[in-house]
Amino acid sequence: MPEGAITNLRRPSPLPVRPAPSVTRLDFLTDLGQPYEVRINLLRTILATECSEPEIRYLYQLLAQGAPKAEVPEHGFVITNAIMGQLLSHETDASRFAEKFTALITDGRQPEVVRDYAVQYLASWLNPRPAQATKVLAAPSPEITAQILKSLVSAATDPSLGQTTIPGTTLMMLVELTRTGSGVDCRESIVTLRPWLGQALADGSTLSQSVRVSAVIAAGVLAPDEFRPTLRKIAYRSGGATVLQLPALAGLGQSGEATDLPQLQKIAATQPALAYAAADASRVLATRLSSKVSDNSQ
Repeated sequence: MPEGAITNLRRPSPLPVRPAPSVTRLDFLTDLGQPYEVRINLLRTILATECSEPEIRYLYQLLAQGAPKAEVPEHGFVITNAIMGQLLSHETDASRFAEKFTALITDGRQPEVVRDYAVQYLASWLNPRPAQATKVLAAPSPEITAQILKSLVSAATDPSLGQTTIPGTTLMMLVELTRTGSGVDCRESIVTLRPWLGQALADGSTLSQSVRVSAVIAAGVLAPDEFRPTLRKIAYRSGGATVLQLPALAGLGQSGEATDLPQLQKIAATQPALAYAAADASRVLATRLSSKVSDNSQ
């Protein structure tokens, strides 16, 4: 050792080794040896008060990879729904929540049911009812809201989804946002949707019947002035499809004009299959017109 060297120099103590994030509390979610009801109850009990960041990441991972192949599909859907509920309750990162759930909607590998769930949870976040208000996840910013709406409109108008329930679920979300006065600005989404709605309501549309029903409802709420003639054509057509006529009649109750009252009353009196819907539309329209007259006279 060189002369004068310090001999009592101590080696620095090694830094403590941090254990890898553990999600062992939630491993049971993929344990097919336990009934799915037991797994759901365990999930709700364990996460009743807190969910750590590693656990949140793990739940997102489970959603992305889907249920185990051996899982009964219906059981997997219920568990997926429970996981989504826990994420809505415990997530704090608005950007991540929006990104992960919109990714589920656009992921063609995901079952239709799971994609529908994702739409519904995003809708609950955008426009929560009092019982659904999240405790920790902030309301989405205008920028995040705009991106979510853009993704949902893209899903609704995707030709490859025309025979699924996804477009209908998305349309009903937009209808609810508009009807409830949520404060969410849907104007750009409605402009984008209008050409697609016109095609959906046209004779010969290849969309599923359920999607067309949702399109009729959406047309009467989202763009009533533009689609009023089309709603009349569907509602008043002799021998038309009742399943489409019913929402068209309801739409005219909300957006029709005084000239529609006689026809609605006639249908209520002469067409049993449509009588209730026509009578209700007539009542709603008469009340709305009367209210307009009263407002104008003041």
